[in-house]
Amino acid sequence: MTAWLHDLRYSLTVIRKRPMYALVTVLVFAIAIGANTTVFGVFNGFFLRPMPYPDGDRLVMVYDSYPRIGLENAGTAIPDYLERREQAPSLEELAIVRTESKTLGDGEPQRVLVAYASASLFEVLQTEPALGRRFTEAEADPGNGRLVVLSHRLWRDRFGAQPDVIGGQIRMDGETLEVIGVMPEGFAFPSGGVDAWLPFVISPEQRADSARGTQFSISVGRLRPGATLDALNAELAAIVRRNVEEGRIGADLIEVAGFTGRARTLRESRVGDLEQVLLVMQAIVLAVLLIACANVANLQLARVAGRRRELAVRTALGASTARLVRLVVTESILLALIGAALGLILAGGGTALVRELGLEREGFTAAVDWRVLVFTFGAALVAGVVSSLPPLFALIKQESMQTLRDAGRHGGGGRRAQAVRNGLVVAQLSLSVALLVGAGLLTKSFYGLQAAGTGFDTSNVWTARLALPEAQAKYAEPDAWARFYEQALDALRALPGVQAAGFTSVLPFSGMNNLGSLRIENRVLPPGAANPHAQHRSIDADYLPALGIRVSAGRNFAATETEPVVIIDENLAAKYWPEGGAIGQRIRRVGVGDDRWYTIVGVVPAVKETSLADMPVKETVYWHYQQRPASAGAFVVRTMLPPTQLTNAAVAAIASLDPELALYDVATMETRVRRSLGPQRTPMVLTGLFAATAFVLAVIGVYGVLNWAVTQRTGDIGVRVALGAQSHDVVRMVLGNGLRLIAAGLVLGLVGAAGIGRILGSQIRDVSLTDPVVFTTAALALTGAALFASWLPARRASRISPMVALRAE
Repeated sequence: MTAWLHDLRYSLTVIRKRPMYALVTVLVFAIAIGANTTVFGVFNGFFLRPMPYPDGDRLVMVYDSYPRIGLENAGTAIPDYLERREQAPSLEELAIVRTESKTLGDGEPQRVLVAYASASLFEVLQTEPALGRRFTEAEADPGNGRLVVLSHRLWRDRFGAQPDVIGGQIRMDGETLEVIGVMPEGFAFPSGGVDAWLPFVISPEQRADSARGTQFSISVGRLRPGATLDALNAELAAIVRRNVEEGRIGADLIEVAGFTGRARTLRESRVGDLEQVLLVMQAIVLAVLLIACANVANLQLARVAGRRRELAVRTALGASTARLVRLVVTESILLALIGAALGLILAGGGTALVRELGLEREGFTAAVDWRVLVFTFGAALVAGVVSSLPPLFALIKQESMQTLRDAGRHGGGGRRAQAVRNGLVVAQLSLSVALLVGAGLLTKSFYGLQAAGTGFDTSNVWTARLALPEAQAKYAEPDAWARFYEQALDALRALPGVQAAGFTSVLPFSGMNNLGSLRIENRVLPPGAANPHAQHRSIDADYLPALGIRVSAGRNFAATETEPVVIIDENLAAKYWPEGGAIGQRIRRVGVGDDRWYTIVGVVPAVKETSLADMPVKETVYWHYQQRPASAGAFVVRTMLPPTQLTNAAVAAIASLDPELALYDVATMETRVRRSLGPQRTPMVLTGLFAATAFVLAVIGVYGVLNWAVTQRTGDIGVRVALGAQSHDVVRMVLGNGLRLIAAGLVLGLVGAAGIGRILGSQIRDVSLTDPVVFTTAALALTGAALFASWLPARRASRISPMVALRAE
């Protein structure tokens, strides 16, 4: 221990004498370790830290699943929830939840998100209110349920965090509710936007078998101690089989759609899709750390070469090889630990960038805890040791007297050390070019998605959502919904600058959707085939013009339609009427209590509505909003003015119709589309940043090796000049060395780039993984920068004269 302390003090003394060397080494370590800490901090927050609920790893999401039609994680029908709660032994408890937007009255109208939840939700999540109490099972019986538990955020922001709110009354959508509790700060289920929880009241009709397939809710459960996910999934499948045997579920639902129950852990349900992205990012930053280690190793090779005379003298005086190794390793680890401390600071900025890019999930966030600290300083220790290995090998392989002869006056370290330095530079170049190719593929894919577009015109389009309170008598009937939206559209169209204003039940790029099956008149399905399946939208006549969607066949809706009519997109038309002739055909939707046949009067191009990465685009059916009314929907307004200027006027227009209503989720369509690219933007930006870091470090490595070689060969170059060598000969010699390193690095890097492309394949759309433009661009960029880095020491070498060489000697 005393020997290590002595080595530590000696290393500090040596570092103080070489501040520039120490500064460069610390910065290189800090950048690389900071990048690793950033990515590991996100991975830790998502997959390693405990869930924000007690025994959170026992929490599971339970779904109705239709794998044969691509709906593996559908919602939960109430009869299925009730059966699973009673008949699945692996479940300790199960809860059902659905969310809905409501308008909070008693003052300025405020749109809030509420969760209708069974009383068992609080037992499943093992969380009790911070104030008051939660509702009971009995209070969720029909005729009860006029109770509410507030979120901590709503209690603080709307009610001033006053304790006397408990027992008081508030109004939501015109209903009077009694406040019985306030949840703890930070509690958020099923999403962070939930402002209140109300009892989930289940009517006798909702319990009946006829309600199966109505899946507007989700269910979350807690496994019993010792129970497994596989056992639960087997029990869920067994429940379905029993229901088929008893005639409660039709066998065709199993044959056609593969209906079953499915459970996933809550963690996997929330963040499972990010695991591969984060693992790829972690591999990339580890490559950056390796490049940094190679850079530091080259610095240390030069450093050891400069100290070779000192080390040889120590050996002659009796110092063992282990003693010399400790001196080198201690100095390297010390600098790496200092770099790790600085890297933690840089990681704070990296974490902020990750949040800005949207790489977070509800209840899961990047944070520094003991795991991150252990990882950071563990990475520093490993990096310190790894970066010291090449100089140690070069040191140990030579005897002390041979070292002095090889080193000469300046201690160049001999040919072996130079070969090691060259090998490290080749490794840096190969890793950096592979990362540049990966970043290029992601970037080309990202901008390709943007260029492909949505299929409609997103410019100068303002959007907002609105929901009518069905509990109020004036909005209790579907006809009233259509009348109100007609009045609202008239008010919006009268605003200055508005060119068109339309209504839709499902706003594109809002995260919402409505899917369901269809029947086509006179079309007999083959045995085992499923009914046609599509997205469904209720729209008015101005919706398509507001988004610039043309009618490719037939006609648009009229303002009022007297006969049942429908518009379909080209995908649905091509799938079932490939030779044309969709116009005049009749379809109807399955399972909505409407047996009318609707005549197809128009066909429009297929458009993307959930993500620009959607391929293929799901078939879509558009219904006239008066014939298929919706109580909740959205306005789409095309304006000649900047869309953001429309908000205040639109809010006032809606308030003039009903002051208790509030617009919410207000955004331009361009903003919505931009948000949808988050899953593609995040890896693109991060990979680009890490590739740029690797690029800079590799170029610095080229410069450092060649510059050191010129320093060590000053005498040799002076002799060449004395014998008649010209400046261009010296430049060619140095550049030749650089070109050999660059060529070797490019060959290895381009081979490795093919592997990088395959690893990133899940994030790359519509771009070849061996795209020649990307590969060529990356190779040219690195070659150009590396040649410039080679030219600087070559120019320096060209200025060496015999007299300069003599003075150097």
